[in-house]
Amino acid sequence: MTNDRLEVGRRIREFRVGRHMTQAQLAESLDVSTNFISEIETGKKGISLDTLTRLCTQYQLSADYVLFGISPRALPLEIIVENVSHMRQENLAILIRYLESMQSLRNAMGSDGADNPETPQNEI
Repeated sequence: MTNDRLEVGRRIREFRVGRHMTQAQLAESLDVSTNFISEIETGKKGISLDTLTRLCTQYQLSADYVLFGISPRALPLEIIVENVSHMRQENLAILIRYLESMQSLRNAMGSDGADNPETPQNEI
């Protein structure tokens, strides 16, 4: 497991673009320069501990994900709500159809996961 600056920058850029934010907007929210965000995203500079802490705290990101690409097993409801609230209408409609399909499949299989103690309740 390595902390590759290029990969860290790529994940930060993906996060920023997914939130429909400019580098300037992200920089302002983290109290750093736009140039610094650009350098992080292109791997020219590594992210500082202070900036990483602010990024993870303000946007409820996992430092494991930002640094190493390790996704948490289950996302807390607040993070899901935050991400869904920034989705475009057409993407939201696709997500809703997907979730409805998953629920229909579970119902057809005779299980909603509630009776299985190994199925976390906050996972789909």
